[in-house]
Amino acid sequence: MPFKFYLFILFFLLSACSNTSAVKTVATENSITVEGQAVIKNGAQLLARKQAIRDAIREASLTNNSQLSSHTRVNNNSIALDTFSLRTAALVKQTKVIDEWIEKDIYYVRAIIQLTNDPSCTPIYRKKIVATAFPFSHPSHTSLSESNDLSPGIPREITNLLAQSGNYLARNKTHTVLFQQADLAPELQENHPYQASEIINLARNNQAQFVLSGVIRDLDSADRHYTRGAGVFAWLGSFSSYYSNSRTITIDIYVHDGYTGALLFQHRYKDTVDSSFSSIWVPDNVMVGSIDFKNSATGNVITKIINKTAPEIDSSLSCLPFYTRILKIEGNKIFIDAGAQEKINQGDQLIVYRSSGAIHALDSDQEIVGLYKEAAGVLTITEVNPLFSVGELEAPPYMLGVEVGDWVKSW
Repeated sequence: MPFKFYLFILFFLLSACSNTSAVKTVATENSITVEGQAVIKNGAQLLARKQAIRDAIREASLTNNSQLSSHTRVNNNSIALDTFSLRTAALVKQTKVIDEWIEKDIYYVRAIIQLTNDPSCTPIYRKKIVATAFPFSHPSHTSLSESNDLSPGIPREITNLLAQSGNYLARNKTHTVLFQQADLAPELQENHPYQASEIINLARNNQAQFVLSGVIRDLDSADRHYTRGAGVFAWLGSFSSYYSNSRTITIDIYVHDGYTGALLFQHRYKDTVDSSFSSIWVPDNVMVGSIDFKNSATGNVITKIINKTAPEIDSSLSCLPFYTRILKIEGNKIFIDAGAQEKINQGDQLIVYRSSGAIHALDSDQEIVGLYKEAAGVLTITEVNPLFSVGELEAPPYMLGVEVGDWVKSW
């Protein structure tokens, strides 16, 4: 065949490959008009309205990306167990209420719900995160002449990047070690089933919603060795082995919910350092995040891990609601531990959650930490200060059973 024909075929194949590789997943959107409803309790119409909107969102999400599974067990020709579960992966981009009314103590809303398959969220409020030190699983993996800033410096730089995103307020407690036995992390060995974990106490004392922790699992370097034998080739092998250094880096990173102690994020980051004719050790007195640290062989690889970790944590936490606590109650005024720095604005409405009674341990008066919380009312912000805000509920706090320390949630 002519040479031009082969060139045409080759050009066609290359064009097809390039077109295939250029295909990307595009976020799709779908708008649905639905109704939601909620019972008005204790005259709390604002709370019922928010719950009705949430019910409408749930109804809309069931029409897109829902999965239904069932299980039936038969014993002696009769049904012994019949269960089903329903899950939806739909994400809400925008909600617009177009009508609302009340009938017989039931609040109704009609809304246009815009659903999307884009997993990203744009947080309204800045969330507080406190960072703790990353202990070494094997302290022998670091040299005595190496920088001692790795354990506190890595979490410090991760939270600095999170703060720079504008979505978080970072607090550093990077000389506090959560895991006394790093090899068993993320398990806390001192946990007691009826007492607040160290994570919850740390978050409460630092007014944080999330707790960042981690473990430096591996920072081991390859042993330098000499090549056996005699002659020029053996000498060259020993020479190259001595100056060709390598190091394995493995870091586990965790993020816990400071209100419940639940583990929200867990990921292991692994990489290697290969450095010829230069040291793999981070020089003494060099701080993580500095130019000297980034210019070192090990510091350069750790910096890449830090730069990868921060956006992945942000993506994992961005769609979670904002939490804070009630600091003080004066008559009908409620002071909350969030203000202008968290991007709270006058007129914002947040849901207050109260404890619905203590749960006690078996044969004991000891209360279990995981108390059941229920929505008590909607807090409308009337005054915003840099560090705190003031709001009012629909009914006096004492009538709703709201107390200092109760949770306040964005939705």
